[in-house]
Amino acid sequence: MEKKILFVDDEQPILNTFQRFFRGSGFTVFTAESGHRALEILAQEKIDIIISDMRMPQMSGHQLLRRVKELYPATIRLILSGHADEKEIIKALLDGSCKMYILKPWDGKSLQKTILQLLEIKEVLQARKLLTIINQIDSLHLRPQIFSRLMELIDANADMQQIAAVVEEEPALAAKVLHMANSAFYGMRTGSISQAIVYLGLTTVKNIVLLTCLCESVPDRGSGLFSREALWQHAIRMNRLVNRFHYRLTGKNIPPVAASVGLVINIGLTVLVKQMPAQYKQIAAVLREQPGAQLLALEREIIGVTHPEVGGYLLDWWGFPQPIIEGTLFHYDPFHHNVTDRTLVAIACLAHYCALQGKDNWEQLPVDERVLSFFNITREDCKRMTLEDWE
Repeated sequence: MEKKILFVDDEQPILNTFQRFFRGSGFTVFTAESGHRALEILAQEKIDIIISDMRMPQMSGHQLLRRVKELYPATIRLILSGHADEKEIIKALLDGSCKMYILKPWDGKSLQKTILQLLEIKEVLQARKLLTIINQIDSLHLRPQIFSRLMELIDANADMQQIAAVVEEEPALAAKVLHMANSAFYGMRTGSISQAIVYLGLTTVKNIVLLTCLCESVPDRGSGLFSREALWQHAIRMNRLVNRFHYRLTGKNIPPVAASVGLVINIGLTVLVKQMPAQYKQIAAVLREQPGAQLLALEREIIGVTHPEVGGYLLDWWGFPQPIIEGTLFHYDPFHHNVTDRTLVAIACLAHYCALQGKDNWEQLPVDERVLSFFNITREDCKRMTLEDWE
């Protein structure tokens, strides 16, 4: 079925350029010179992707996409902007108004490739078998009253004291926030929830909330990789390593919208372990008996889907930014053709494997050789960067 794209910009020459470039591309292209006109088109047509300029009179791109999110949540939303709009872009990504942004001046071929990748990812996430499994998850125990209130406060830019008060209603959650802030990675020394939230940032706190809710729902009778404690500890370690590796390998801090990707990267596994303990007991037994067995292959054989697919679907459903969805969905396969941010996903892949290692078993480290080549590093480099985290 032909896909429909809506481009929104207050400058007609730019809209004309979009129409020319996408002529004969297989897409049906609509254009709008204002947010109000875009909403009129959306009311008449089932738009698959909307790409909006950030700076427009009367209704900004952020305001438009926030409205689109409310009315047409299935529509993929992208922002087109310049570097000067960075703060507004981050706001749009954090509140889920848009999935990702494209900087001006945009390259036509790259834009078309990105659009195709996003559509293919959406199709993967909507696969029939995956939806069947998701529909069977009847009780995630997300403590929706706490999670919903917290998200509403964050979206409304509420006072930190209000947000802290909600966090403090759940002792386990408050303990996790303080534990994270006082960890060696963040290096704070505080017993104040509000200070911890300011220091960590709302995106990290949001992900801690989600992960805590899910981990608390996992029965504590598991063992090894699939126990509640192991899932939580892996998430914390993963997040530290992703941030550390990103700085060491690129020379830049990880983008704020992706800074907590390590915390949520195994949410699909957490959900499935909770929902299907018998199947994961079977998978754990195979992994113990057959050291060369692959977790994803066993999941597909025994359950029908993999935990990265489930995690990617849930994060997409909950409105997380595209970089976090991609990191979750493709951290076992960072060179998949649908990956739009290969550097971030490759770092997530590397951090995932390194987070599973102890101090003395590096000869068995199953790092993807393509990732090592991509960053021009060795296994010794991985070991050194990871052991720094132990110290």
